[in-house]
Amino acid sequence: MGASTRLTRLGGPRPAPVVALGREMLRTAPRSAAVLLGVVAVTAALPAGLAVASGVLVAALTTGRAATSTTAPALALGVLFLLLQLLPPLAQALAESLGRRVDRAVRLRVMGALDRSAGVAHLEETAVADLVGGVNGGLVGTGMRDAVVGFANMGIARGGPLLGAVVLVAFHWWLAPLLLAAYSYAMVIVSRTYQRALESAEGSPALMRRATYLKDLVCTPAAAKEVRTFGLTDWLLGRYTAEFRSAISRTRGARAGVGRVSLGSGAIVLAGEALTFVLLGTDVMRGVLPIGLFTMFAVASTGLVGIATVTPDLLNIAVGGRMLADVAELERRTAVSDEPDAAEPPAPALRGTLVFEDVGFRYPGSANWVLRHLDLTIRAGTSLSVVGVNGAGKTTLVKLLCGLYLPTEGRILLDGIDLRTYDQRSWQRRFAALFQDWVRWGLPLRDNVILGAVDREPDPVALAAVADAAGLADVVAELPDGWDTVLSRDFGGVDLSGGQWQRVGLARALWALAGDVDVLVLDEPTSALDVRGELELFDRVLTAATRRTVVLISHRFSTVRHSDQIVVLEEGRVREEGDHATLMALGGRYAEMFAVQADRFADQGSIR
Repeated sequence: MGASTRLTRLGGPRPAPVVALGREMLRTAPRSAAVLLGVVAVTAALPAGLAVASGVLVAALTTGRAATSTTAPALALGVLFLLLQLLPPLAQALAESLGRRVDRAVRLRVMGALDRSAGVAHLEETAVADLVGGVNGGLVGTGMRDAVVGFANMGIARGGPLLGAVVLVAFHWWLAPLLLAAYSYAMVIVSRTYQRALESAEGSPALMRRATYLKDLVCTPAAAKEVRTFGLTDWLLGRYTAEFRSAISRTRGARAGVGRVSLGSGAIVLAGEALTFVLLGTDVMRGVLPIGLFTMFAVASTGLVGIATVTPDLLNIAVGGRMLADVAELERRTAVSDEPDAAEPPAPALRGTLVFEDVGFRYPGSANWVLRHLDLTIRAGTSLSVVGVNGAGKTTLVKLLCGLYLPTEGRILLDGIDLRTYDQRSWQRRFAALFQDWVRWGLPLRDNVILGAVDREPDPVALAAVADAAGLADVVAELPDGWDTVLSRDFGGVDLSGGQWQRVGLARALWALAGDVDVLVLDEPTSALDVRGELELFDRVLTAATRRTVVLISHRFSTVRHSDQIVVLEEGRVREEGDHATLMALGGRYAEMFAVQADRFADQGSIR
């Protein structure tokens, strides 16, 4: 396509995790974020208020004032204690609610970034897979909810000591910044040690993806049959353990100094508190510091210790910041180029020919050509079959045809005009396809079919016609809830056989034909059916796709022989081309492959 669909890779400085997290909270839910920040600020101020109220009350009690003079500070102290019990849980609840919203917003950003390009090449990049894995929590499995809760907790834990330092300024102005600096240094050296451990763990996302994959093979039903048949459980667990240990080996090395660093930071805190109480005790003994002020300053100074506290919340915030950085990097990788370009017009219907002109293609990051110097003409309204040995490039040809990839070299011409001229997504909408690796949606049967054209009303008569054309009518009749049957045991429904699922996929493609579709693509659509069933089904498909272009990939020549045009792919290019009679008369590669299958199925009377 044009410049508007090319992907760019931009760089830039990454904000601190706390800053990035705050921005994301305000962007996702400004009002909720403002309320949370307000509650956090009030909660952080409570310890300083508690220190002042305690000092005032002690002063009133020690000076022998009237009972009425102690009422106000006692009442204030009680209110502060009450708020200390109520506000932290409230902040926790608000943070969890906001965190879930942020988590949802971040995942929507990821999905939007991955869908930004009309092609699918970027989805197969290892770097993109690593970024997506990082957004899912990486090794530690932390989510954005945990990060937002950590943000609130650390806001309270760090804000309280800062306000306590303001109180301590009234004792000795230089003591508060000295203690803050010492305690902050203690906090920083410990948190950096943990951060290095985290970065080491998160530095090998590819290894962790392999470990997770191996674990899922044991824990999910998809591979259960082979795991049990071949007795692979112990082997998989061993490989999983090896991959996991490899991924975290650097983490263990980074954690080696945690104990030493923790002892050093503890010594700094102990020295700071000792200095404070020596100064307070000296002034009390000299009679220059009343007991009420002593109480206030002592309570405030002990509160400063909280700034040196290192909790898992710090790691959660760091992981949240890393996740947001990964999202930003993912968005940069899939960003639309800023190069000026006119809006691409929608692709018109295929009226004449679709021409592959000297097309070559290799997958991103690979030096091997899957297709090279390929020339092919597809005529509108005809059926084309593509045959060839495995690895000849048949499925890749279909992906290029559908606009999922762009040629590495050469051109694809729609009625004489390069497809890059048109909007890529609009061209994709002109296809109804049953790919070789089509999706088995864990949804009701009706949804599995109408996903081919979701904007079309699922009229029962139209559904019945599609089911008949796809050979699905008997399956519908046998299902416990008919069209409403969920096709997944995981969601309380049923599963289908391979052949039944292929009929469902084919019905989905046929349902799409009712829309603005020009081409029906079938990539090994009936591999789970027997030869007779495949031939019968293909005849139905051709009837349903009258006046449409049909492109079929199949290894079974009983179906291929009925196509208007047949091409034989070999080593990434067209080796032979023509109808069945022409290719048989040629006596080349097609005739050879046909003869092999004809001998195999001669007793069924299916080919000859």
